[in-house]
Amino acid sequence: MPGTDSITIFREGEGRDLVDVRFEGVLAPVSGLCQYVDDETAVVVELILRIGAIKGPAAESQIEEFPFFIAIAEKTGEIIAKEIFYSPIEIAEGKRRGAVQEEMEQRIPLTGIKTGGDYVIILGFQLTEEQLKLKQRSSVN
Repeated sequence: MPGTDSITIFREGEGRDLVDVRFEGVLAPVSGLCQYVDDETAVVVELILRIGAIKGPAAESQIEEFPFFIAIAEKTGEIIAKEIFYSPIEIAEGKRRGAVQEEMEQRIPLTGIKTGGDYVIILGFQLTEEQLKLKQRSSVN
């Protein structure tokens, strides 16, 4: 989903400058595989994603949980299912960067005349309203 492939996590309080950044994250889909199962009445989607993290100047620990979502939508864009996950990333002492690889599986039941091609998988960071507004403001400037 556009704009949700990165996240900036700020410290509590009002400051929103570079010195207020606890962590930044980037979500990169690495691969995916779709397979019909149960006599073609369902599709199982296997996803491998990589989440990279950079520790900012306001970080108070070496670990941060990054919220991300996986949604199933019809081709029209209507989301029919969504689940939020949390991926903790620990940055090694003395380092600024770290990453994890998540292996996820989603099951899409097929009803009526629907096929796997009638659906799309959407993934991104689960942004707060404030994070979304900051992204929108920075993309306009």
